[in-house]
Amino acid sequence: MLSKLKAIYFNKSFNLPLLIAFFLPFGINYAIFILIWTVCFFAFDNVKQGIQLVLKNKWTYVFLGFFLIHAVGYFFSINKSAALNAIEIKLSFLAFPILLFASKFDELQIRKIIISFVSGTMLASIICIFRAFYLYLFKDVNAFFYSEFSFFMHPSYFAMYLIFAQLIVISFYQKWLAHLSNLYIKIGFITLVFMTSVFLCSSKMGLISAILLLPITLFIRFFNKGFKKIFLVLSLLFIIGVFSVYKYFPTPIQRLEYAFANFNDKTIDKSSSESTVIRKYIWIESVKLIKSNFWFGTTAGDANDRLIEAYEKEGLTGAFTKKLNAHNQFLQTFIGTGIIGFILLLLMTLGALIYGFVKRNYLLVLFSVLMIFNFLVESMLQAQAGFIFFVFFFCILVHYNFHKLNKT
Repeated sequence: MLSKLKAIYFNKSFNLPLLIAFFLPFGINYAIFILIWTVCFFAFDNVKQGIQLVLKNKWTYVFLGFFLIHAVGYFFSINKSAALNAIEIKLSFLAFPILLFASKFDELQIRKIIISFVSGTMLASIICIFRAFYLYLFKDVNAFFYSEFSFFMHPSYFAMYLIFAQLIVISFYQKWLAHLSNLYIKIGFITLVFMTSVFLCSSKMGLISAILLLPITLFIRFFNKGFKKIFLVLSLLFIIGVFSVYKYFPTPIQRLEYAFANFNDKTIDKSSSESTVIRKYIWIESVKLIKSNFWFGTTAGDANDRLIEAYEKEGLTGAFTKKLNAHNQFLQTFIGTGIIGFILLLLMTLGALIYGFVKRNYLLVLFSVLMIFNFLVESMLQAQAGFIFFVFFFCILVHYNFHKLNKT
């Protein structure tokens, strides 16, 4: 019986990360998948060989260091409950490197895992679109905008998922799915659904990321391979699409204009709770906390408490009432863990970006840029939708170079 279970595990173990990838856009609790995967690994896999592979991967020590600095912080934290929650959140920084760096999935299995994420994102998008139509037609509710549209998670996270899924489609679907009939029509349909969903999410950073990253990816994909006419046509269509959206559906673009205008406005009411309006004041208080706790931080458990105290002292009543975090992962990490945690986070973002260029792992480069953009305006690693996505795909991308796989 044990031998049969072991055989099943070796043949089907890739289905566990496949399921995680598929359900990521639905924002469910992934603990059961991670727990089953961990139990199966230690019960059926060659643990000794697997751990050796894990320890050979230099990124293991970055993730382990990031986890340990949060774990040690528990003993110095005043808010033990928040400190324990920080450790629970950062457990994925321990689990995923072990499970993924110890894995030896073949090319087909890796492709299926990545395609499952795109498929899950596609299904979540379609559900959100049909739900919005239903609410609009039968309940007279406008569900086509921002959090009303993004049903499964905060729109900033969903927009990030959509853009990454679209980057995968642009980069690999032409080769990976070459056996399918009418492939370009299907890619076009997927792109239409994803871009429509990004627009309806109306996330400011989501829109900025899409406008910057997608044309660059198209340039790399088509222009350098001799498809200059295709690139020019797609670029023209993209520009026409942006101007058409601005003219006929201006609300999401107006959010960007509002954000840029208010960020430089020195007459902003500090009592406002609108995230764009108050964000720069939150960052000012964050920098003050960093300066006074530069080396070791406040501990991750006490970071938000110290921020809230600062809001109250400076009269930021909106931020105080909503108990807002730093709205910037770099600042949030620096406040909580000091210079060491900040350096580790830089290694996982800017360091990974450089590493991707060196290894010619351009999907890792794009992923790193996407994460850096989002980390600049949100504390992404404080929520499940952020840290699971980040650690899961980071580990896959540094362990498997898709561009090398794509050439085989």
